Amino acid sequence: MRNTILLYVLLFLFTTGATVLAIGGGDISFTLQKADPVHFSHDYHMKTRGLKCVACHFQKFSKGQGYEMKKEVITKRDFCELCHNGMKGFDAGSTKNCTRCHKK
Repeated sequence: MRNTILLYVLLFLFTTGATVLAIGGGDISFTLQKADPVHFSHDYHMKTRGLKCVACHFQKFSKGQGYEMKKEVITKRDFCELCHNGMKGFDAGSTKNCTRCHKK
């Protein structure tokens, strides 16, 4: 009985520990018709810039909601420019910053 409880405790700690350590989400690329693709790095934003999940994952970016970025929404600047507006992050609307995200 004691071994069974120990096994369950270890299994719980292992699975929750792996979940906590799995911070990020990897890189995401968005293919666009009239511009080079946009590459988004979770690692850069979280590890290098120190952002937390909730900095982006609210409303439009809700985790687990199955929300997809769609072309018509991207063109409305509802995503990147929430932060990349020249105040929080660099100005994504400025043509001098295009190549910071749009890469071949």
